[in-house]
Amino acid sequence: MLIATSSFLPTQPTPLVDRTHELAMVAEQLVSGDTHLLTLTGPAGVGKTRVAVAAASQLANHFRDGVVFVDLTPVRDPELVLSNLAGAIGLLDIDKDSQNLFRRLRAVLGERQMLLVLDNFEQVLPAAAALADLLGTTASLRMLVTSRVPLQLRWERTLRIAPLTVPDLGRPLPPLDELAAIPSIALFLQWARTRQADFVLTEKQGPVVAQLAVQLDGLPLALELAAASTATLSLPAIVNRLGDRLRLLHWEASDVPKRQQSLEAAVGWSYDLLTAPEQRLFRCLGVFVQRISLDATTAVYGEMAGEASGADSSRVLDWLISLAKQSLIQPTRSADLGWHQEWFNDEANDEANDEENPEFGMLETVREYAEEQLASEGELETAHRAHAAYFLALAEQADPHLHGYAQRAWLLRLDRERDNLRMALRWLLDQDTPTDRAAALRLAGALGYFWLLRGYHTEGSRWLGEALSRAPQGERGDPDVQTRALLSAGPLSACLGELKQARAYLDEALALARQRQDSFSIVRSLIYQGMSPLLAGQDLAVPLLEEALGHTRVFGEPDHLGILLFYLGVALQAQGHTDPAAARFTEALELLEAAGDARVAGAVHVHLGALLGHQQGDWSSALHHLRIGLATSVNLQSRWLLSQIAWTVQALPGDRGDPGARAQLLGATEALRHAMGAGRPAWERMAANLGEPVLHEPLRQEERAAYQVGSVMPVGEVVALTLTLLDEFARTPSTSVPAATGSSISHLRGRAQAAQQDDESRGEHLLTGREREVLRLVGQGLSNKAIGQELFISARTVSQHLTAVFNKLGVNTRAQAVGVAAQFGLI
Repeated sequence: MLIATSSFLPTQPTPLVDRTHELAMVAEQLVSGDTHLLTLTGPAGVGKTRVAVAAASQLANHFRDGVVFVDLTPVRDPELVLSNLAGAIGLLDIDKDSQNLFRRLRAVLGERQMLLVLDNFEQVLPAAAALADLLGTTASLRMLVTSRVPLQLRWERTLRIAPLTVPDLGRPLPPLDELAAIPSIALFLQWARTRQADFVLTEKQGPVVAQLAVQLDGLPLALELAAASTATLSLPAIVNRLGDRLRLLHWEASDVPKRQQSLEAAVGWSYDLLTAPEQRLFRCLGVFVQRISLDATTAVYGEMAGEASGADSSRVLDWLISLAKQSLIQPTRSADLGWHQEWFNDEANDEANDEENPEFGMLETVREYAEEQLASEGELETAHRAHAAYFLALAEQADPHLHGYAQRAWLLRLDRERDNLRMALRWLLDQDTPTDRAAALRLAGALGYFWLLRGYHTEGSRWLGEALSRAPQGERGDPDVQTRALLSAGPLSACLGELKQARAYLDEALALARQRQDSFSIVRSLIYQGMSPLLAGQDLAVPLLEEALGHTRVFGEPDHLGILLFYLGVALQAQGHTDPAAARFTEALELLEAAGDARVAGAVHVHLGALLGHQQGDWSSALHHLRIGLATSVNLQSRWLLSQIAWTVQALPGDRGDPGARAQLLGATEALRHAMGAGRPAWERMAANLGEPVLHEPLRQEERAAYQVGSVMPVGEVVALTLTLLDEFARTPSTSVPAATGSSISHLRGRAQAAQQDDESRGEHLLTGREREVLRLVGQGLSNKAIGQELFISARTVSQHLTAVFNKLGVNTRAQAVGVAAQFGLI
């Protein structure tokens, strides 16, 4: 079964203590009973998530189509709940039309016997109605939700998760072994031993630990925070300090549970133990979402502390480490915070990131406390403004690199920071000042090409539309900023099939560019104006693209010329002009590879594969280009490129390969199209040039079943299935058709064959001398830091060299790079 299963559930650092009764109740409701929606309620920090994950893991085998975990921690907008649900089951991105997305989810989940776990629902309660509508049309679907408050739905059954059992201080304490078995005590001891391995509960300590557990009301998070200091403070000191803090923060509020007051006291006690600079740093973390990097924290802290020259990152790192030791934050690796981990093991990127820009995560309850402290200190606006300024600068720094050799590294970095970028955009857009809304337009415009490359078409279009509508009236601020935003919005609208809106954006951008005699923006406007009708399926594209070509050759950058030639080739290919299309593809590929734009170069390889194979019958050369396209899609994590290569491969001629596998891949390509929000005219025009689908219309029954499996297939499995079908086709090549004799086709065929036959020469010219030196030391097992010391360069520079090597060799890891380099005779 290809549905995501319990292996996708979050892993837990320690065993679950007690909760046997709760787990049995969940099983009874969701498996034995007729409950469709079970909500685990309770105060923050009580362990609702831990119980939900443990229950889902135990119940995985009871659901034919598995268990899917949906983390709603970073979500603030209820409208994004369905898109996050879609992403968790493999549909990935949001659909611009919520009704279309709902129909898509209903179709996918309709016959599934699946358990969905939705975590932290209390912050998106208005989305509960959508869950009810979904349950009303899916008979076999079950949902397990965690929320501090019930969802108030007719479908809903609730189960309150209570704090752990605590000792009865009104009676004599039991013997030590029995005391240690009481759940709250057991959990405290478990966490204390993670901090101090030789921690032993003694007769003298027993009453103190019992008192601590009672004062913390058995709340798991509070016990964990208290246990964090056992290596540095005595137990009596912890209890005394906690007692003072509890009395200070206690209030009689009928709408605030006492246990939640105790949790506030526990976090507040940990906060009071920090030094003044650590407290300020902790407060500034309240504006981050999911990922907390050293660079971003340093920037925000420096602004809050009024350090005009910027904060010292080494001091900030020391304070972050101190917070981690006290369980207020947790060190993470970048791959732990994004879906890209299912594609490959990004060894070089992770290593460089861990060395130079460490990352941390924070429990949502603790983040909320930090945010409250910001507000109470009058620092909330300052922190948000500094956070927005940092991520605006990051986006503007990234934008030019998305067109060159550093493309992959910046794409992955922006993906990791996607939630923080959303937070910055949301905050800027919600402010009333023209300055802030102009900054929002700058940020949205800077992210436009990122959204386009990643296939986040609907989300990007939504942000840009709002930013343009809320920008300062009349002039929308700086005309350069306005032009960039319009040039970002235009192609996104075109990809959604909204040609009229796209043309309006691009006409306005072109007019502004001509007013300022901005040749660079004029060229981009003309390129996108020619691209838009092509994506909308109109033959008008060729004359528009030809018109843009003259301007681009004079004023454009190499990568812009390469992009334009690629789309012109696609337009010519659609009209059946094979040889002229090949000529455009040939020139485009050379320009794009020279510029380092791997994503568009990968798309050229895919179209070349289709042209040489389907239209010219040269499947040997075609398969070479298709493999490069697939490797590029994985290397860059490009869903658009993967959808194109998957369509091409499922449409390979002949009857070799499992028809069910082809049907699965067809379902996956359509799902990717929906996930990106790609308009059907754009999709059909681009896909039509890559071969026709081989399945029967209408689909046979067995093909329909396989198609449905493919429509929810995880991205990693789509890649694996595509590669399997490519390999099967290569082992039994199809009957060739007569090849064209045109010079462009011959040149392409010769280039592909030469690349296969002359690897050593290709490698020597492909890599610089410094890149070969770096690879030689990688082959010796040296880390980036050690390589930098050997070559007298920084570890960051080493990482940049490796990123360039990965892009040039089409590999994903250090080990693969060394293997390919050895094949080329470079090391």
